[in-house]
Amino acid sequence: MAPPATPPPPPEAPAGSRAPFTTGAVLGRLARRLDLGGRARVLEFGVAGRSAAVLLAAELGCRITVADASREVLDRVRAEAEAAGVRGLLTPMSIDAVAPSLPADAFDLAIAGARVPGVGPLARLLRPALLPSRGHLAAVVAARVGTAERDLAAWERALGGPLRSPQAELAELNRSGYEPELAEALSEAQIVDLYGARPGSPDEETALVQVGPSGVSFVLVAGRRAEPSERPPATRDRG
Repeated sequence: MAPPATPPPPPEAPAGSRAPFTTGAVLGRLARRLDLGGRARVLEFGVAGRSAAVLLAAELGCRITVADASREVLDRVRAEAEAAGVRGLLTPMSIDAVAPSLPADAFDLAIAGARVPGVGPLARLLRPALLPSRGHLAAVVAARVGTAERDLAAWERALGGPLRSPQAELAELNRSGYEPELAEALSEAQIVDLYGARPGSPDEETALVQVGPSGVSFVLVAGRRAEPSERPPATRDRG
């Protein structure tokens, strides 16, 4: 029997990267889509840019746990929570970057905002931390979009892995024990706006965007933890 796979560490944003989907408007819309309320318990696993969990706490009043291996990041999140008036709702959690340990069956939502080049390993790692049958995962993945054939090798080197379509990422969520719920991609204009249209620091991602982001997007995917004993979900329209 093959040894169990080593769980992935909390995602870390590559140098020069940007953190999409970290605005109050986007997170508020996500909360409504997933029917989260003020009693929700939210885990943020790895912080990319501004803390998404702090924004949700400010929007909903929910309790949040922010897990990261960096003391500097956790100190920054504490300061953000203090400034937002939600410090009392925050539990900072220092975790091992190599073998993170999380409470089981504890959260209504786990957010992983640092982009990953494939949702599967992250989804399998965080699934036990979600409430059975009703906990949700929201993660940001880099994906290939559009129908034109493009050479994305430079992007794949920058992002750390092969790029798949948003539909393939939702299928991977399903194989990892989730009911897929949404996939929301940034448009090409939003990608350019995220990095800035003017030449900036010569980091690899910015240079790639300035050459042309066509064929690549960042996608917010979400799914609900499903259980083997569940009946297949009825067809439904979440808007």
